Amino acid sequence: MQVDIFSFTYVDTLKILQKWGPGCHFYGHASEEELDELENLLKSGEQVLSLFCEFPSNPLLVTPNLKRLRQLADEYDFPIVIDETIGNFINIAVLDSADIVVSSLTKIFSGDSNVMGGRFPHISLARLTIVWY
Repeated sequence: MQVDIFSFTYVDTLKILQKWGPGCHFYGHASEEELDELENLLKSGEQVLSLFCEFPSNPLLVTPNLKRLRQLADEYDFPIVIDETIGNFINIAVLDSADIVVSSLTKIFSGDSNVMGGRFPHISLARLTIVWY
């Protein structure tokens, strides 16, 4: 079992998962072809612990096909974690596709990397209520 990263993410995220995590499949372009690869991997019996994506990705602004990812997550029973920092949940609709939504407040508070902040809104399993931590 590994974690899948679907879209380009901050390099540290990938390297931490590869070195200290359960391993990682990296689909950096979030293309339909890479989505086909992910689906074939799942069909082969490979299990995914979770799928992480940025929406849109930074700095490429790639937007993965969330509808298709949600269908795969429901069929193969893995959670989707979406980092919506760049788009912000007020501007983009990711709550219907995500099991967990995360956001970096560092980028909102300052673009100079002189502060740190984060937000972890958690969506219940039924995806009916949002609990803010």
